[in-house]
Amino acid sequence: MQSTRQQILDYLSNHPGASAADLGRFLEMTAANIRYHLHILVEEGLIQVSGFRPAGGAGRPISLYDLTSRSLGTNLAPLLKAILESISKKKSADSDFLVIADSLAAEANLDQGNRILRFNQALEYLNRLNYHASWEAHPDGPQVFLRHCPYQDLAKDQDHLCLIDNYLISILFDTPLELSQKRSFSKNPFSPCIFKQKSGIVN
Repeated sequence: MQSTRQQILDYLSNHPGASAADLGRFLEMTAANIRYHLHILVEEGLIQVSGFRPAGGAGRPISLYDLTSRSLGTNLAPLLKAILESISKKKSADSDFLVIADSLAAEANLDQGNRILRFNQALEYLNRLNYHASWEAHPDGPQVFLRHCPYQDLAKDQDHLCLIDNYLISILFDTPLELSQKRSFSKNPFSPCIFKQKSGIVN
């Protein structure tokens, strides 16, 4: 049997703009019970309030619910794969990937004076991007660990993403780093990607 929340999602898929009362009648549940599940689905980003309907009196307008794009699904993975493959065929591929990384890094707003503060801000930014990152201080420069790949489905056969990550981390940490250990998806899915100071470069 489907869970209540899945039934709500299925109903909204076929009846966009439904109210809590509409859902309550369909599922034969009280208004309080339905609102409890709606609140959780909104918090999870699966549904949203898309509009309002007059209450027909002095009461507050009635909220109407729809699925979000997260519930409806996207075509981002195939699109990103096609874009990466197209760029990789160009003579300027490396510089194009560097431009992408530079554009991503520009959103971080890092401190330019305090090196440790900059590293911690870089880490905070990477974690906002869902990398589950950490860093350690070493005599030859910082080592950066990424314990989650936000592009996991693509990264297995799209090494260009690793190159973009490498550029991004080097820019954020203002240090020429290189990928010294790549995550092993098959042997150990929780192994991190590790970026270290490029050999032969004094920081």
